[in-house]
Amino acid sequence: MKKKLLILAYEYYPTENANTRIIRHTCELLTDRFEMDLVTVETGHGMKTSAEPSPESFYIIRVPAYSFHREKCTGKMTAPVLARMFYEKTRGRLDHDDTRMLERLYEREIRKAVNVKDYDAVITFSAPVLAHGCASRMIRGTKTRWLAVCLDPYFSHRIFGPEGLEERKRREEKYMEPAEKVMVAYPTDRDYLRAGVAFANKIIPVEMPGIVVRGETGHATCFGPAIRCGFFGSMYREIRDPRTAIALFNEVAKDPEIEAAFAGMPADLSAEELFPAGSRVQYLGVLSGDDLKRRYRETDVLINIGNSVDNQMPSKIFEYISTGKPIINIYKSPECPTLKYLTKYPLALNIGEEALKDHLPEKAAEVCAFCRESRGKSVPAEEITKTFAANTFEAFADTIAKWVNGPGM
Repeated sequence: MKKKLLILAYEYYPTENANTRIIRHTCELLTDRFEMDLVTVETGHGMKTSAEPSPESFYIIRVPAYSFHREKCTGKMTAPVLARMFYEKTRGRLDHDDTRMLERLYEREIRKAVNVKDYDAVITFSAPVLAHGCASRMIRGTKTRWLAVCLDPYFSHRIFGPEGLEERKRREEKYMEPAEKVMVAYPTDRDYLRAGVAFANKIIPVEMPGIVVRGETGHATCFGPAIRCGFFGSMYREIRDPRTAIALFNEVAKDPEIEAAFAGMPADLSAEELFPAGSRVQYLGVLSGDDLKRRYRETDVLINIGNSVDNQMPSKIFEYISTGKPIINIYKSPECPTLKYLTKYPLALNIGEEALKDHLPEKAAEVCAFCRESRGKSVPAEEITKTFAANTFEAFADTIAKWVNGPGM
C-alpha cells in the first residue's frame, strides 16, 4: 500500500517561477511512488477552491489567497484587507518580512481542506517560510512526520536586509523544532550551517535541482548570419545587477559578426535605464513560454549573471547547462555559487566583474574569441547528466522518497 503524502506549497503551477518549476517536477516524479494531495492557493486564473485531478495523477487542492501584504497581492482588495494594510503601515510593519497574518490565513484554509492526521507525512516547500510555519503548528500532537524543504533562505534572505535578522532566525528555529528533517538546497545549506542554526543536526544538504535528463542535448541552434548571445532571466538592482554585463556586451556587439539580446523582468530597474536609445544590446522584454523556447533554439551562446550574495544562486544556470550550449558566466564575487558548476562545464567562460572595470576592451575581445571558437559546439547529454547527476530532478525526488520510506535518515 502506498504511503500518503500531504504537500504544502504556497505557490504552484500555473504560477511560473524557479521554485514552482522545482516543486512541479518533483511532484511529477513522486506520483508513481506515493499517493499525494497538494494544497496551494488560488491563482486568479479560474482555478476553483476544490480538489482537482492533475495531469500528474495527484490531487491539487486550491484554497483562497489573501492580499493584505504588498508582496503577496494575489486576492481581492476587500475592505478588511485594506484596513489591515493601513494598520500595518501605521505601525511601520508593512514590509517584506511581515508575513504572519498571511501565514495564519493560509493555515486556516489548509485546516478546512485537509486533516494532517490522514497522512503518513507532510512535505512543505518554502516560500520562503509560510508553509513551514503552518506545518509546524498543524502536526503538533499528531504522529505525522514532517520534512521541511528549503529552496531559498528565510532568515538570512537578502531581500529583508540586516534589520530583524536574529528575530527571523529565532522564528525559523522555532518552526523547525517539530520537523523530523530539514532538506536544504545548496548554497542555502552552506549559509545555514555557517550561521549555526539550532536545527543544524536535522539538515539534509542537497544540490539544487534543474538539470533535465534527455536522450540528447536539448536545443539545437538555428544558425544565422551573426553569432547570437542571449541572457534570459530576472534582473535586480541589488542581487543581480545586469549593468556591467550589458556594458560588456555593448562592447562585444561592436563586432559586426556578434549580436546580443537580453530578455526578462527588470524587477527594480527600468528597461529605459538599462537599454537606452542607441544601445547595441537588444531588449526583448518578458517572453512567453513558446517565445522563450524559440529564443533558446536560436541563441548560439548563453549569458549568465551571478548574484551578489553567496546564499542564493540563479537556478537558470541548470537550464543553460541542460542545453549543452556555450555559456558566458559573469560573476560578481569569488564566492559566487555558480562557479561550483560552471568551472567544470566544458563550454563555459567565467569572467569576474572586477576584471571588467579596468579591462573592458580586453575582456570583450576575449568574449568575441570564445564566441567564435565555441559556436556550434555542444556538450553531449550523457556528459552533462554524468557530471551534474546530483542536480537532476530525479536525484532531488529520490532524496525525498528515501526520507519518506525510511525514518531516521
